[in-house]
Amino acid sequence: MELHQLRYLSAVAHCGSAAKAAEELYVSKQAVSKAIRSLEHETGFELFDRDDGMRLTENGREILVHAEAVLRELDEIDLYVQAQGAGARQTESLAIAFKSFPLDYLFFNKGHEAVAHIDEFVYRTPGCSVSTFKMSDTAILNALEEEAIDLGFVHGTYKRPGIRLVPLGPVETRVITLRSNPFGRRASVRIADLEGVPIRSPFDFDLFTNAFITACHEHGFDPSFREVPLNDEAIDAFCSGGGVHLQPFDPRMEKAYPQSVFLPFHPSDRIELPLCLAYRETLAKPLALKLVGFIRNGMRR
Repeated sequence: MELHQLRYLSAVAHCGSAAKAAEELYVSKQAVSKAIRSLEHETGFELFDRDDGMRLTENGREILVHAEAVLRELDEIDLYVQAQGAGARQTESLAIAFKSFPLDYLFFNKGHEAVAHIDEFVYRTPGCSVSTFKMSDTAILNALEEEAIDLGFVHGTYKRPGIRLVPLGPVETRVITLRSNPFGRRASVRIADLEGVPIRSPFDFDLFTNAFITACHEHGFDPSFREVPLNDEAIDAFCSGGGVHLQPFDPRMEKAYPQSVFLPFHPSDRIELPLCLAYRETLAKPLALKLVGFIRNGMRR
């Protein structure tokens, strides 16, 4: 049993296919498949059910727990080595952008696991500092292409030449309004419920917005977007008049905005998009690549 087999096992388990894992690991699909088959031969049982993609078997889930414990220890060794060699290393700054509100609220207020991993990495990597920005998804992808930033967090798996995206976990979008708005009395929201309802205009025609508009068209209507100033008073006034806004949701927001209700979409109408870490394939800074691995591995394990 070799370390690369454990890395491939973890990647396939989280990506759901050998092809996606190979792309993430910069190796061939054949190499990943061969390593998994070899590991299955060594263990004497199948690690994945291949009937529908690649899903872990019960034995596979048990092996993954131990494999990721080993990989965590490797991360610790890497950080230790970096710290010991810090005396000869110059200070290096990384520029990181986060998707605009409300994800930036969660990030900057320590409300997301990714921030904890960034903070830990900086704390344990002498000479490393971070500059942070908030942007729309489109601006983040453009800034990556222009090499203005090193890493970015976006909502959804975009297709941009030269940009690699690592899905980190799901982000649920909810319909938000004031408790005083009669629309907020329902338990969940269907797309059809939003016909004729004023919706605060999005910051960007991102993947969610485009998917939402498509879903509205499939139900036979155009969404009623309205521009609203970016301040709490204007947004509350808009919602008091029957308006809503669609935003990525985190449970911490309920405590931060007690005057609001956060209505989930009905399961049949949800638009599921992951939070993704984006970076250039030709990333010039080795430290940025190390941070990518640290975040990815930390959020998976």
